[in-house]
Amino acid sequence: MLSKVKHFFTEPFVQFLVLGGLLYILVGYAQKLGDKQSREITVDANRVGLMLLNYKNQTGNLPTKQQLDAMIDSYIREEILYRESKKMGLDNDDEIVRRRLSQKFEFLQSDLTEVPTPTEKEIKQFYENNPALFQKETSVSFSHIYFSTDNSTDSIAKKRAVLALEQLKDTRLQRAPEMGDRFALQYDYTNQAALDIQQNFGGTQLLDKLFSAPINTWTGPVQSGYGWHLIFVSKRDSQALIPFETIKDDVTAKCIEASKAAQNKKVFDQLVEKYTINRAYLDVK
Repeated sequence: MLSKVKHFFTEPFVQFLVLGGLLYILVGYAQKLGDKQSREITVDANRVGLMLLNYKNQTGNLPTKQQLDAMIDSYIREEILYRESKKMGLDNDDEIVRRRLSQKFEFLQSDLTEVPTPTEKEIKQFYENNPALFQKETSVSFSHIYFSTDNSTDSIAKKRAVLALEQLKDTRLQRAPEMGDRFALQYDYTNQAALDIQQNFGGTQLLDKLFSAPINTWTGPVQSGYGWHLIFVSKRDSQALIPFETIKDDVTAKCIEASKAAQNKKVFDQLVEKYTINRAYLDVK
């Protein structure tokens, strides 16, 4: 009888069943243990200390016991929802989650990147090699006369501007707002860049004319989002490189920023080398 039992357990099929059963029991136990651990949330002193520090940095004061309890409850709720959402796979193929995690990695990598303080020679070289970063925009100084379309038609307002322009031809006036209507903003503007003018008058023909009209001559009529205008351009400064000494701190900051970006790119390129990139879309015909 004993020999039959021994023979029974030496059968490959029986051994397979026994091992399979043991494996099933072990996997089940491991899953239960892992599930139990995944459902255990520990709020330790380090976590509470971090909460206190963040709260003080944001408000300047320590939280009350009631506020701290509420913060702890909020953390526990967030952690439970986070773990349950991961179990459901809600983080898979989520564009927002992917972008957020990649941004966090980039921020972390950038914070860990240390670059040496550039020398005076390196800063000047960066300034000379990147003039587009340190150029002053083209600007214009001008005065205008406004002709409103609120109480008349567009054509009437334009005709009034034409008549006023004829009267100004024989004068040396550089400003004459009284010849037009009351304007809600200013009549005189100094060193205005294109963006400044666009914000005040809109992207109309007035913007283009201010940067092309002759200097010290009344020109018009030109239209804006408000109505019609005559303009007198008194000065126009072309784009120019800002002197190094006046913006040295800004140049230094941008030089360090560029060095960090170059270092981060180097780190990323090293990461790329660890991956195999299959561009399957190129095979589609």
